[in-house]
Amino acid sequence: MLTPIDIDNKVFKKAKIGGYDIKDVEDFLVLVMSDYEKLYRENTDLRGQVNTLQQSVDYYNSLEAGIDKTVENAHTEADSIKLEAQKEAETIKSSAELDAKQKLEDLQRQIIKAEVDIETKKKEMQIYKIKVQSMLEAQLKILNEQDE
Repeated sequence: MLTPIDIDNKVFKKAKIGGYDIKDVEDFLVLVMSDYEKLYRENTDLRGQVNTLQQSVDYYNSLEAGIDKTVENAHTEADSIKLEAQKEAETIKSSAELDAKQKLEDLQRQIIKAEVDIETKKKEMQIYKIKVQSMLEAQLKILNEQDE
């Protein structure tokens, strides 16, 4: 790409016949060089802006990649925590069910034992009643025999 200095330093060969007016060519070259210099500076500035913008894009792309990785890790960690919590809940539930089952079985055994004890006490009471009744009848018989 030409620079403004290249245009300024350009020297044209002089033609012997039908050549251009040197003053017109030089005046035109001054105009071209001035405009070209402005465009060259603008182009340089724009390239700098493009580089700055590209660096910003690269920076934000790296941030986005980092955020994406963080979100992915967070999802993975959340899934892991959820799975662990489900396992722990199942363990607690199973333990509670087993404990409740054992307590129920203990209560059922206690009920059966209490029912057996009640039956035993009822039988003892009947035996005691029969003994007392027999004793009272024997005493009554003795009393009745004495009266006669």
